[in-house]
Amino acid sequence: MTRGRWVAVALVVLLVAAGGFVLLGGGGGGRVELNSSSARHSVRLVVERARVGTTAMEVEIAGESTVEGVRLEPVMHMGHAMPLAETAAVGPGRYRAENVLLEMTGQWEVTVVLRDSAGTERVVFPLLVS
Repeated sequence: MTRGRWVAVALVVLLVAAGGFVLLGGGGGGRVELNSSSARHSVRLVVERARVGTTAMEVEIAGESTVEGVRLEPVMHMGHAMPLAETAAVGPGRYRAENVLLEMTGQWEVTVVLRDSAGTERVVFPLLVS
């Protein structure tokens, strides 16, 4: 085998190893903070670990909150939905779910469902899971 082929093979092996490292959670996957708003609420979603497995997520609602309940609906970009996650109030305008399941790597959407006396609103957050 020529020197050029050995270099090419070594490069391919290195790229495959690096890709496996990222896909298995070695790259990224840390804390993520996302902000968005609906017609009535400004919302921040904090994901403790954007990695495969279970993670805690916290919802923070800015200003005077009239929200009575918050639910999280994680769905993988290709339509693979996970169980809904009910949250518990942890302070004024703050809600937390401890064990939200993110089953595989890729692009997800986490819909934050806000319920108050005026009705229900949905705020969608994109989330890349590694």
